Amino acid sequence: MHEVAAMRGVVSAVLERMREKHATEVSRVKLVLGVSGHLTEDAARQHFAVIAAGTPAERAELAIEWLPATYQCFECLHRFSSIEPPNAVLCPMCGGLALEIAHSDECYATEIDLEGVTQAISS
Repeated sequence: MHEVAAMRGVVSAVLERMREKHATEVSRVKLVLGVSGHLTEDAARQHFAVIAAGTPAERAELAIEWLPATYQCFECLHRFSSIEPPNAVLCPMCGGLALEIAHSDECYATEIDLEGVTQAISS
């Protein structure tokens, strides 16, 4: 449910910005997601499509930027960042198992294209 609420907030913010700029259609949305959050790329695209259906954003292209999580290796204690799914992360130094020590469960739009004009969105 959290994912649906987050995407509703994104679509709402995008449509509000569109109205503020007196645009009639959203052609592209740049979405930022935390790699260790709850949304996969497929789920984000599906939620966006369902929530944006019937709105001026329904045909918008969705570009996704991933925010990395920070890990620490159990073996060599090396700290590193990765955008790989948490269950697939191994230490780049020694190949050992790593524990996620910092992440962000982010979901927000940073840019939208309105009739060909890019608008930055402050989060």
